[in-house]
Amino acid sequence: MDHFEKSKTSYQNPHQINNLEYTKNQESFRQIASLAEKILLNEGMFTRCSDNHDIRKITRARIENMLYANNLQLSETPVNIHIGRQEINHWIWENKVILDIPTKQLKDYLNQKITNDAFAFYNEYIVVLELAKKIAAYLKIPVSEISDEHLMENKVLTYLSTSFTTTIKKQHLIAFVVQYAKQTVLHDTENYRLLFTPRRTRKVKPVHPKIDMYMKQLTKEGKSELTIARVTTHINAMLFWLVNNMKDFAEYESHTVPILSIKEIHLQEFRSYLLKKQRKGEYSSITISECIYAIKSFFLFLHKSFGFPDPSRKIKSIKASRYRYRNLPTEEQITAFFNVIETYSENPLLERIAFQFMLTLGLRSMEVSQVSWNDINMGIRTICIHSKGGKHHELPLAGKLYRDLQMIRSIPSTSKYLFGDDPKRAIRELQNNYKLYSLIAGWTFTGGLHLFRHCFVTNLAGQNPPPQALQALSRVVKMDTVSLYTHLNQKTNWLAQEINKLNYSYQGGK
Repeated sequence: MDHFEKSKTSYQNPHQINNLEYTKNQESFRQIASLAEKILLNEGMFTRCSDNHDIRKITRARIENMLYANNLQLSETPVNIHIGRQEINHWIWENKVILDIPTKQLKDYLNQKITNDAFAFYNEYIVVLELAKKIAAYLKIPVSEISDEHLMENKVLTYLSTSFTTTIKKQHLIAFVVQYAKQTVLHDTENYRLLFTPRRTRKVKPVHPKIDMYMKQLTKEGKSELTIARVTTHINAMLFWLVNNMKDFAEYESHTVPILSIKEIHLQEFRSYLLKKQRKGEYSSITISECIYAIKSFFLFLHKSFGFPDPSRKIKSIKASRYRYRNLPTEEQITAFFNVIETYSENPLLERIAFQFMLTLGLRSMEVSQVSWNDINMGIRTICIHSKGGKHHELPLAGKLYRDLQMIRSIPSTSKYLFGDDPKRAIRELQNNYKLYSLIAGWTFTGGLHLFRHCFVTNLAGQNPPPQALQALSRVVKMDTVSLYTHLNQKTNWLAQEINKLNYSYQGGK
């Protein structure tokens, strides 16, 4: 039996031997393949592909690291001492008025306004600077060469009375200049009086009631004045074309067109008209694309607000690159901006939080204005963001932003929202203060408050997260929209190149 068992165990048929060799060879192949894979995936040979791009391995800690432990994180300790908002006027005087305003008379005018609120004084400075540039262009001399004598010349005063007095603020400035001339030079004062009577008033064109509603909605969403004006122009162009080219609307003016009477066929005809203009080279593709987008957004707003049928639903958009490269502030420039807040803000802690929301979490100004304590859970450190289209998103709170929220939480407040009861006023104050702070910080970047969202997405994209995470944290519907906010060196940053190739929407997650 022992011999038999030993013989039995030592015996193996050919098929078993082949199977063992096959298994051994397969194991050897796997090891070689694994080694080869490690070699082939060395950085610089092929596109990086690792756990960093596995959406299943995204953790809260990694999300927090992407949002808060980045190159744009703020200095922990304020550099400057708080001196208050009123000192902004003295900064503008020392750094702008003295350098930019050429005559004693115009400086005297601004000196009378120096006790105004900072933003009001800033606007007065802008108007006086505009006047100086207007005179310089008329006399064909540099602004620095304008003298008080120039301001007393009849030809200059006559020119200004017909070309500059378009607003009440400008009329007050011209009245001051005329009064100065009357007191200084022995001229016929009656002539000066007649120069400005009657004062010119700007004729305001009537606005269609539904467009006015849409403009208010865009303002509520935090859109810039330039964006709102551009959208309004596109919609008015469509109404004007309908009145002048479609017999169904011939009896109306553009501001009285019945919106419910606009059908798909009318919009198709208008689209064809735009395409003809493009073929003739009169309109660029981006202009037409933005025009159709504005019209579709307008009718979608009416559909959601009033239940109106949407005649633009089947109108095809026109593809055109909307990407416009922006220069973004550096880490040092961002730090300088927040140091200005610490120095001049009436409420440095609150405003620091507002701008951190935009920079660190990418909130739009409308979203910032509507943050309430009901949206913030300090226990689990999250914030619920109410975005466009009634969507809600949760993001983690950490770092300096979380600590600032802890500090302000201890300050009693009866306001509905974190930044006041009136969201529109909160947006307006943020916009105004941004202009002041960026002026003092030496910023010359375009984009207003929305610049911070560009900084946020650019910084996030620079960390090469999975595309799904990038889309979710950016809170955009289409992944290729992210590329509009990403301003990186296209030759050296792999992710920026990949984003520009994307043309799909990730539907998973939030």
